[in-house]
Amino acid sequence: MLVRSYSFILVACFMWSLNPVANKVALVDIAVPQLVLMRAIISAIILLIISLLLGHHFNPKQIGWRPFVLGILDPGLTSLLFVTSLTVLSASNTVLVMALMPFSQPILGRLVLKEEFQSSVFAGALLAVFGLAIFFMGEEFNGSDSLWGNVLLFTVFLLMVVSQLLTRKIMITEIPAILVTSSQMISASFVLLAYLLLFGDLDLPLQASSGTMMTLVYLVFSMAIPFFLYNQAMRHLPVGIASLLLVLIIPFGFLFAAIFLGEEITWIKATGAMLVMIGVALPHLLQTGRKHFSVQHK
Repeated sequence: MLVRSYSFILVACFMWSLNPVANKVALVDIAVPQLVLMRAIISAIILLIISLLLGHHFNPKQIGWRPFVLGILDPGLTSLLFVTSLTVLSASNTVLVMALMPFSQPILGRLVLKEEFQSSVFAGALLAVFGLAIFFMGEEFNGSDSLWGNVLLFTVFLLMVVSQLLTRKIMITEIPAILVTSSQMISASFVLLAYLLLFGDLDLPLQASSGTMMTLVYLVFSMAIPFFLYNQAMRHLPVGIASLLLVLIIPFGFLFAAIFLGEEITWIKATGAMLVMIGVALPHLLQTGRKHFSVQHK
């Protein structure tokens, strides 16, 4: 079961890492409110159909309120703020929001969910913060736009911190993952519809090319599928381990940004990102090394 959980979260990471690039492409023709709303609504429809085909009855009373609150936070608010940040930041910049997750989550997982805490995360945290500082030395800032974009990303991080804990709390219950994910997409759709009606331009025409529409199709499935796989994996993985694996989005995201968008990955930015990944992996490496050492000396 653990092998399957690791496989699920790795596939989710791969699909999520392509999202910044796909969103950048789609934003050329589609405004932020329309883009995020279409993704959520179509994802909700797909997941509801799949859940019905699997024989599940969608009963909000039995599902409970937590999955719907989870959907408001993630992907509702997170997708809106993340896509908005892409209008002023590079795709490679946005993937680094995942770097902070492994250091907040073990602490909160211990406090909220009573999960095992690894003291070695602080050594990794220092290395990762140093790596982030180096990365941003190589990042071009465009005044207030870059500052605003990074504030949005930090807000996304805070929302993801709460949503990951809530996901773990939900998934240790018996609620089927497909119903949890469907509930998320439904409540996210209402949040994003409200945003479109209140702040969006309803008269803005949708004049998307065939390439953009294909990108939108991918974005729909990259919302529905990874969230389902991630929810399923969280049944068996503590939030600390899950957060550690999510950082794999960084190297994949860098690679896709360079290939598809032609974004320059300088040596300074690459070094910073590498230090972040080493820092994130450090607690796991130290723990593995201690176990190996203790086994050898028994």
